[in-house]
Amino acid sequence: MKLKATYAALAGALLLSPVFCSTPVLAAQLARPAAAVDQGKAPLDESKDVLVSLKLPDRAALEAFVASTVDPSSANYHKFLTTEQFKARFGRTDAEVARVRSLLESHGLTVSKVYENNLVIAVRGTNAQLAKLFATEIHTYTENGETYQKPASKATVPAAVADLVQHVAGLSTRPLYHSYLKSMPTAGVPIGIALANRNRPANAMPQPGIPGQYTVTDVANMYNLTPVYKRGFDGTGQTLGIMTFASFKTSDVSAYWAGVGLSSDTSRITTVNTVPGSHISSNGADETTLDVEQSGGLASGAKVIVYEAPNTSAGEVALYTGAITANHADTLSVSWGLPEVAEDPDSMATLDGLFLEAAANGVPIMAASADSGAYDLNNAQNFPYPDYSATLSVDFPASSPYVLAAGGTTLPATLNLSHGSVTVPAVRPWAWDYLAAYMLQYDGQAYYYANIYPVGAGGGVSVNYALPSYQQALPGTMTSAPGQSLFCFISPAKGQPCTPGEDLADLPGGFAGRNVPDLSLDADPETGFSMYYGGQWGFGSGGTSFVAPQLNGIFSVITQQAGHRLGQLQPQLYSLFKAHGYAAGSPFTPVASGDNWFYVATPSYNPATGIGQINADALANGLSQ
Repeated sequence: MKLKATYAALAGALLLSPVFCSTPVLAAQLARPAAAVDQGKAPLDESKDVLVSLKLPDRAALEAFVASTVDPSSANYHKFLTTEQFKARFGRTDAEVARVRSLLESHGLTVSKVYENNLVIAVRGTNAQLAKLFATEIHTYTENGETYQKPASKATVPAAVADLVQHVAGLSTRPLYHSYLKSMPTAGVPIGIALANRNRPANAMPQPGIPGQYTVTDVANMYNLTPVYKRGFDGTGQTLGIMTFASFKTSDVSAYWAGVGLSSDTSRITTVNTVPGSHISSNGADETTLDVEQSGGLASGAKVIVYEAPNTSAGEVALYTGAITANHADTLSVSWGLPEVAEDPDSMATLDGLFLEAAANGVPIMAASADSGAYDLNNAQNFPYPDYSATLSVDFPASSPYVLAAGGTTLPATLNLSHGSVTVPAVRPWAWDYLAAYMLQYDGQAYYYANIYPVGAGGGVSVNYALPSYQQALPGTMTSAPGQSLFCFISPAKGQPCTPGEDLADLPGGFAGRNVPDLSLDADPETGFSMYYGGQWGFGSGGTSFVAPQLNGIFSVITQQAGHRLGQLQPQLYSLFKAHGYAAGSPFTPVASGDNWFYVATPSYNPATGIGQINADALANGLSQ
């Protein structure tokens, strides 16, 4: 089922940025964000933490090196770099860093840190100092009940260091990322929630094997990780990292682990604030909690480092830089993101460089593919349908070719609901289109658009990144669809963030872009998971935010069996897929029917579920050979 607004003509032009990496060839960006009310100049004496990112000296050489570390025919195979080695080979020289530092300090800014890779410099300065240095005023804005600051015009890097500086993060304090935890809606009468979960007594323990109550033990059984445990591998000796923008309580994690039969000892968890002294919000604490519960529960012997940062542009760069340059984690995951066309191109270039650094260190990164099906722009936080046209789009950082994109499925189940049952006969991409007829009949169209459409696992075709080499010559990959323009249709009664009929962005059709996701596991709240949060058990949770940390835990266990870091996973996974397909004993199992509101699953690669689901035992053996 595909719901798409009809409009007469496409207007405006796609915004192009210079090529910023040898893989991305184009950066599509929204013509304008949602409306914000300018409240005038921000206090001039108020201080900000800002991160100045430097350009990679030779991105092509770094990409070639990363590719060689996962190429069995290369002399560099599995020869990963330390942070110091990375700095020497691919970072900026001390003299270049000193040139940028000197300029910053000459304008009164205080340099608080030069990161170990010689590619990011943390500074602190007042709004007056920053505005003068970057030739822009910094104003205060209000939007959707939030107050934040950002430049009133595009910041300009001084000519003296423009050859070195890639990006300046932190001039804006506007929240960026959204977490991808999803539950069935509870507003009004929650008739869509399966009765087995809806009628659970308060704080009751989860029951094994029941959809909506699954635990990490069920996940290990579903994806055949249990035989790996039986061989003595549980992540012992490994460290996995969670990257997040919210705090959490170890007491919740301890209770979850104890409740599923694991050790409740949380001494293996370390929390790192990547912006020391900053406040880490509790908004999204449920996301961080489930990340730790899932990853650390599947890799019960592994140490867990939770890297935290404020949810701002500076926090974004600090989070990834801190986690990656520390180089303590053997695997990393993140369950936060935003539509790729809403991300700043220079920020993407900076983060891609960091993702490449992680790969050079041998560390794979897994990211949730988002929870708005094929229409990543059309979620409640961005441009919800029908106030805006339905526009095919994918999520960042999952769309980066250097990150493993974690997609989602719905498992077979018969859901007994208040007014009858709905049956999912076979594993399929997670999209609540299978609930559409039921919800429209019993809840009505307004409820349906507010809560059901287009909820599902993110997947599609990037318009920022070209098809990476590991997906080339792969049956099932697709090019971007034509006619994808984001139009404003908002009712005047809902305010005026845009003019009805206004064209906000035009995305290119026929572009051979990176296909998302790579792998998929269960993500549908209806066939999803229990979690312990806020001192009690809850049921019917899901989202691709579960899949990313689950893969983090699974690959932590596989890393232990392999006896070394795994490096960038995608070339290895696609190589295994091309060799084994879905034959008996393959590391992969297909998802052959259903859709994510647009892309249809087939017994091949597809942009709804990627390669499909995994057989962790076969995958562990395949990556250990």
